[in-house]
Amino acid sequence: MAVRFRAAAGTDLGTVRMNNEDSAVVSDHILILADGMGGHAAGEVASVVAVRVFSELDHRGTDLAGDILAAGRRARRALAAISEADPLVESLGTTLITAVSDGDRVLVGHIGDSRVYVLRDSAMYQVTTDHTHVQRMVELGQLSPEQARIHPYRAMLLKSLDDHSPGPDLDVIDLDLQRGDRLLLCSDGLSDYLTAEQIGAALATEDRHEAVRALLESALAAATRDNVTVIVADVDTEADADEPPTEPAHVGAVADGIQLSDEAAGALADALPGLHLDPQRPWHGSGLDPGAADGSAVLAEEPPDTAPSPATDTGAPASGTADDEEHGSGGAAAAGTPSERTFGGTETPPTADRTTGRRDGSPGDLSGADRGSSALPGAGTLPGSSTLRGSSALRGRGGTSADDGGADPAPPVWPGVLAAAFTAAALVLLGLFLFG
Repeated sequence: MAVRFRAAAGTDLGTVRMNNEDSAVVSDHILILADGMGGHAAGEVASVVAVRVFSELDHRGTDLAGDILAAGRRARRALAAISEADPLVESLGTTLITAVSDGDRVLVGHIGDSRVYVLRDSAMYQVTTDHTHVQRMVELGQLSPEQARIHPYRAMLLKSLDDHSPGPDLDVIDLDLQRGDRLLLCSDGLSDYLTAEQIGAALATEDRHEAVRALLESALAAATRDNVTVIVADVDTEADADEPPTEPAHVGAVADGIQLSDEAAGALADALPGLHLDPQRPWHGSGLDPGAADGSAVLAEEPPDTAPSPATDTGAPASGTADDEEHGSGGAAAAGTPSERTFGGTETPPTADRTTGRRDGSPGDLSGADRGSSALPGAGTLPGSSTLRGSSALRGRGGTSADDGGADPAPPVWPGVLAAAFTAAALVLLGLFLFG
């Protein structure tokens, strides 16, 4: 069985963010998505470095699972070197999900709370389990799924690719896929704001490019406050082995480029000898750079404002207008205004009409425990899938982290309450000291 991906990808800033910390790439044999985190543009750096490292995976290797784990360790060492060299990007990190086909099977590498879903025969399955505090608390019976959606620590990660080395490995999952299955890789800017039913309904859109559009517009309609990035890939098991590969596509920070100080760039070059990442052209010379063979740089380009090519799949376009908020709130702008939405794919995407606006609203339902849920009849565990390896460490999007060697940490104490009590006691002591 020759497994090949027919994929499309898209990203949007969301309704609040002014920069995109997500990165994604799609090709015939590998799909990669990273959701960066950290201050002072550190999130962009982390996601670009991680995605670039994973783009070098040899999908024809004899130990694909080991290669996925090794790529995670390599990316972590690079992030640690950058963080040590430049304090402005200290505490950088990223989630990472990848689906890699070696021709006969598909392996998923996963760390963090970005997700992989599979749509099969009108049923949607969640393949990955979030590495978050609330998910662990649900598993321990300390929270219900409904409580998890509004828990103050819903964004606190147990595992990520960050600047702590050594750290936890990725989980590796062996997927038993069939021709006609559809994969969804998404950042939490989608899954935190939409229910499984909403995700499944958009994912079931016949044309994958339109499915990407429908997912992004649904997240924006739910007023997602985070960057939102999605990859939709149809599984083809009857591709001609002699058929030439389609050109890879990349979206988000990895297409926009990043800023690195001289110190950080030098540390990155030392940590990853031979990778040669150009901050302004992150894909130049990479394993998924269409121009790598002749040494020319190939950068991401926005799709032209034209109708889809007759060669693309057919499907009804998603209705409605997407809104994009960079800061503040207000009314939606008219269609045709420039926006920060980008699309990419292994085929020509349909017209990406671009709009911008500002939207009032708070986050929608936040899900931390939707594994096994289905938007359509037939919920359950995807048959034939198995986790090959996993480990744990503590990592928070907000800042603190502490790696451990195996067991997951207990749920956190309420630090806000303790901090308030400590502050009150300190003020009382200060008053006694000053006023007798």
